[in-house]
Amino acid sequence: MQLIESETKPNTTPEAKSVFNSTTSWLRRLWGGTLVVVGYLLSPLCWWNDLVINLPLALGFGYLFSRPWPDALVPMTGVGYWLTNVVGFVLMQQGAVTALQKDGQGSTSQSLRNGLITSTVYTVAIVALIQLHILEMPDFLNGDLMATLDAWLPDGWIR
Repeated sequence: MQLIESETKPNTTPEAKSVFNSTTSWLRRLWGGTLVVVGYLLSPLCWWNDLVINLPLALGFGYLFSRPWPDALVPMTGVGYWLTNVVGFVLMQQGAVTALQKDGQGSTSQSLRNGLITSTVYTVAIVALIQLHILEMPDFLNGDLMATLDAWLPDGWIR
């Protein structure tokens, strides 16, 4: 009976625990680093991402909403753009916390809340700087935005 019990118990030697902890630690750091990179690519901290990543995602978001509601393309594209930046900040925050925290330490909900607060403060700061004319609006957003979008998008996207 003693032999059967020892065979069915998991290996809980200190060496096995050490190997398991180092493997999970490595995977957790890799996952956190991946979240940081993806978040950086979506965030406004990456200077080239708007044309290549954020605007196509935002236009796709706006396009999905413009199918049932034709007048929603421009406002929902703006919302989609804002969301890509917020998601970028939150992913960077969450990835850094995931990669740097020790096992069993920290609260995911607290980290998520901090990321949302950081993103909201950033958004309010940018809107304030634009309203105070410290930052200029990009040229393509000034004037007739529908005509600009119509020139850039394939035929039939804007009704």
